[in-house]
Amino acid sequence: HASPEAILSAMRAGASEYLYPPVADGLRKAIERLASERRTSTSRQRGRVFAFLSVKGGCGATTIACHVAAEIERSTGEDVLLADMDMESGMIAFLMKAKGAYSMLDAARNVHRLDASYWSALVSNSNGSKLDIIKAPPVGSVRETPPPEPFRMVLQFLRANYQHVIVDLGRSLSPLTLGVLDEVDEIFLISMFDLPALHQAKQVIRTLLDAGFGRNQLRLVLNQAPKRPDITSSEVQKALGLPVYETLPNDYAALFQAYTDGSLLPPTSELARHFAQLAYKITGVQPKEKVKQRSALSLFQF
Repeated sequence: HASPEAILSAMRAGASEYLYPPVADGLRKAIERLASERRTSTSRQRGRVFAFLSVKGGCGATTIACHVAAEIERSTGEDVLLADMDMESGMIAFLMKAKGAYSMLDAARNVHRLDASYWSALVSNSNGSKLDIIKAPPVGSVRETPPPEPFRMVLQFLRANYQHVIVDLGRSLSPLTLGVLDEVDEIFLISMFDLPALHQAKQVIRTLLDAGFGRNQLRLVLNQAPKRPDITSSEVQKALGLPVYETLPNDYAALFQAYTDGSLLPPTSELARHFAQLAYKITGVQPKEKVKQRSALSLFQF
C-alpha cells in the first residue's frame, strides 16, 4: 500500500524502489530509470585507479595522495575521487576536513546496493569542486581484516563513475591490499632516503612482483628528500631495481602550518609545485599557472 510511513520505512531500510498496486505503471517507470542510470554509467570511459602506499609508517603517502588528488581536480576539471582504504589509521578525513558519516567499509558492506544515488550519500565533497572524498572507518572499529572481494567490486564501480580514482592504501602491505591489485592501474610506493625505509621498500617491491603486479606499474617516489642525501637516486635505483619516478623535498614547516590552518599547501609553495608536477606526470595535463597580480600602479595609465 502507498502509505507515507510504509514508503519511508522501506527507503530507510535500504530499498531503492517502492512499488504498490497497480504495479504495472510503477514497475515500468522504475525499470526505465534504472536503465537510464546504467546507460550513463557504461557509456563513460573507464577511469583509472592510482594507489598510494607507504613502505612504512611516516613516509607520507596520505599527504601526497591528498595534494595530488586536489591538483588533478584543479588542473583537469574532471571528476576525481579520493578514497581512504587505510583500515588501521585512515587520516584523509582529518587532512581534507571531510564531514561524511560513511566510509569505504560501508560501501564494501553494501556493494549490492551501489548505484549513483546511493554512492552520493556516502561521499563528501571538497568545497564544491569535482573532488569527492570517502574516508576510512573510525580507528579501532575494524577488528578483523575485511575480505577484499567487495572492495574490488567497489573499485570497479568507481572506474565507471570517475575519471581519476586516488586510493590511499596506508602503510606496508595487507591481505586487503594484495586482494585489490587487479583493480589498480599504478601503485606509487612512497619511501624516504633512510636505510630502514629503503630496506622495507625492497621487501614491498618483491612481494608485489611475486603477487603478479607488473614492474612497469610501480612508481617509486622518494619523499622528504634532504638537501644533501647520503645516498643518490641512482644508487637507490640500483639497490631496488626500480627507477625513481619522483623526488619530493622536505618542507615540514609549511605542511605543519597548512594543517594548523585547516588547509592544504598553497599552490605557491615549493612542495606544492612538486605535487603539481607529480599530478602532471600522472595525467599528462599541465598544471595551471597562477595569474600574476598586477601592482596597484599598473592599473593607472600615465
